[in-house]
Amino acid sequence: MKRQIIRLGMAMLIVITTAAAAWLWTQEYESDPDPAARFVIEAARVEQDHSRYWLELHLKKNGTEEHDLFKPVRLITADGEIHEPSKTDFAGNPKEGFTDIWFKFWLEKRDMEKNIELKINDGTLKVKTGGEAPNPPQGEDMVFKSSDWRKSWLGF
Repeated sequence: MKRQIIRLGMAMLIVITTAAAAWLWTQEYESDPDPAARFVIEAARVEQDHSRYWLELHLKKNGTEEHDLFKPVRLITADGEIHEPSKTDFAGNPKEGFTDIWFKFWLEKRDMEKNIELKINDGTLKVKTGGEAPNPPQGEDMVFKSSDWRKSWLGF
């Protein structure tokens, strides 16, 4: 009888752990993105470069409207500081439209410590909501699949 209880407990632990990991892995970046932005954030990648950070945002097309190349793209920090992309890469082609866009920003640590938004086309997307600045080891990166960059109870 005692072994059956232990086996049942272990099975329940495995099921709960697997469900929690699946929920974290499939969590969307933003459940209700601004449709005027025309894109949604798929992931944010952060790499520390000495005392500064590279923030790379991967955006995926959301809807039928194309990205307006004549409108500026701006990253806005909680204190109102505006940053322009250091690098922009597109997937797709100009005739059929771009399906994915990657924007790369060069930021200071204080820029990474609070909320961050991205102004694109006529909309605004949440990049980061609260939490402290990420601290990836030198030469490594961290990838975030939601705007909540705090560590989960699982440690990542």
